Amino acid sequence: MKNLRVFIALIAIAVGSSSCERILDFQANSDSQIPADSAILNIQDAQELLVSVYDVAANAFNGSFQNIPEVMSDHIADPLGLNGEYAQIWRWTSSFFNGSFGGEYRNAYIAIYRANTLIEEVADLEGATADAVARITAEAKFIRALSHYHVVRIWALPYGYTSDNSHLGIPLKVSADQTPQMRATVGDVYAQIEQDLLDAEADLPASNGIFANQMAAKALLAKVYLEMGDFANAKAKAAEVMNSGTYALDPVLTNRFADHSNGNLPAEFIFTLVSTNESSATDTIVDERGTGFTFNYRSDDPNANPALKASQALYVEATADTNDLRGQLWYEARNAGTPDEFYVVSKFDGSFLDVPLLHLSDLYLIYAECNVRLNGDSDGTGLAKINALRQRAGLTDLSTLSLTDVMSERRLELAFEGDRLFQLKRQGVLGEIQTIRGVDWDCPGMVLQFPNFEGTAQGFVYNEEGGCN
Repeated sequence: MKNLRVFIALIAIAVGSSSCERILDFQANSDSQIPADSAILNIQDAQELLVSVYDVAANAFNGSFQNIPEVMSDHIADPLGLNGEYAQIWRWTSSFFNGSFGGEYRNAYIAIYRANTLIEEVADLEGATADAVARITAEAKFIRALSHYHVVRIWALPYGYTSDNSHLGIPLKVSADQTPQMRATVGDVYAQIEQDLLDAEADLPASNGIFANQMAAKALLAKVYLEMGDFANAKAKAAEVMNSGTYALDPVLTNRFADHSNGNLPAEFIFTLVSTNESSATDTIVDERGTGFTFNYRSDDPNANPALKASQALYVEATADTNDLRGQLWYEARNAGTPDEFYVVSKFDGSFLDVPLLHLSDLYLIYAECNVRLNGDSDGTGLAKINALRQRAGLTDLSTLSLTDVMSERRLELAFEGDRLFQLKRQGVLGEIQTIRGVDWDCPGMVLQFPNFEGTAQGFVYNEEGGCN
């Protein structure tokens, strides 16, 4: 594992250096041009490009993507005095001039473009074998699906908003052709995501180091099916991963976002963006994947006031049971009892944080919810999953399980990990909630505005502006 970490860090450095310009030829205002007929000549070039696909995806998932839906939901306090994009997004008034999040959008499509290049070119490369072609194509489809999935959830109204999902989604890019594209429907985007993941599931290896493997595709499919309201398939995919014997829930509540640069990733991690902290007498290789979290939440610097703090409502819920280790370990009230009281988050303190995008705790929650919705948890298997999470958090077991119980555990377990807004929107589609922070859950500001460079597609339809009242 240590050698693999070093390899990833070296590749991350190499793909930005002049020695690899023929593999990755960036243009300042493009989607990362790669002249396919000359850039990728053999299977080793393809492998290096594949690692760079993971690398640029990690740039988007370093916390930047995850922070957006948290700020838009009910988890974050009003960033009073904070200028710029987060304050704008908290007030649901994002515009196409919102530069930094336009950068995250661009990173997702750079990853998609590189993945498309691999899918189109890998079979014809020197040294290509059937096994290598199948694996590289499957990994590229996994990243393409992951990127489309996160973009469509942030920049479009959710699956199910219209009965046939004909409402506008995002540009759906499944070829390396860089012609500007209009927005596909949400239905079409999800259909492509599902197909990419089914293809990846069929061809990914059972074991693939820290890169995507077959279980990662199954885990992401479980999340996608949950988003689509396909509870039977979501439960089935979650169960396949849980019952595989490959992963185990960590029995001790430790921070998922921690420094695991010694190579010992928790047994519940399914797909993780790994940080490295490797050094030698002559050089240092440092790759911090969680900086989007640490730079915005970090509470252990006495000279810094974190940009993002917990809302009072979340703090009260998280600390209501004094036995709950999540409340004890992840939150702290400052200036308590004064008008200036606020609540900091310690979940992302430290350096070299790994970012687990897919993990067993989430699958326990998916399984439990689906079982409640499908059969009222008549067999008690969903209750067992929730109680396993509660036991780890120092809480007593529940005797029965309701949807409210599952959603409460989800909120406490996955707080600030980029999950909350999407769960509220799913409940909005199902008619289970009507508002988020006092405004309609589907008001115009509940989706992010597209960056202005999408206007290069003549007739491109931007999201409605005007915020939420």
